[in-house]
Amino acid sequence: MTTHHPRRRHDSMRRACDRCQSRLHACLLVLLVVALATVPYLAGRAAYAAESRIAARQSATRHPVTAHAMTDAQGVSVGNGVRWAPVRWTDGRGGSHAGFTQVPGDTAEGGAVEVWVDGSERLAKPPTTRQEAVATGWFTSVMVAVAVLLVHFGARAALAAAVDRRRYERWAAEWRVVEPLWSKRLPT
Repeated sequence: MTTHHPRRRHDSMRRACDRCQSRLHACLLVLLVVALATVPYLAGRAAYAAESRIAARQSATRHPVTAHAMTDAQGVSVGNGVRWAPVRWTDGRGGSHAGFTQVPGDTAEGGAVEVWVDGSERLAKPPTTRQEAVATGWFTSVMVAVAVLLVHFGARAALAAAVDRRRYERWAAEWRVVEPLWSKRLPT
């Protein structure tokens, strides 16, 4: 046995602004689904591409060299047992260079460490790795998805406030018409 449910369109308690609000909420929901399916992906892909270009540029201008610690590693551990130490290295033309960089905490004076230098033989950070570029892309995707959700909830709240304001204005106008009729029927 099947039961037929009446359409909500004919509900006398459901005003036009209620139907309009329902339709607008449905449109916002469709927009949310479309935005969540595309915008975070595109933003993450763009962030990954940008990081990959940076990594390629860094890889082209930086190279590793073997340096030797000029003193024992010193100071407070930066993390993972890494400490700071002055190091010295020789470039490909035989020139000597010195700098201060992070080295493993157990590095003794004269110990060999690998450092990265740029085209001017200055100490530099290692080039961005593919894993770092992927992580940047994912992080960007997640943050954009959160932003899309926040925009959706903000738009939904603004829509509800606007529709409620209109609804209250109409109720007040209707009450101004009905209230005098009702107040005449009340005993004094």
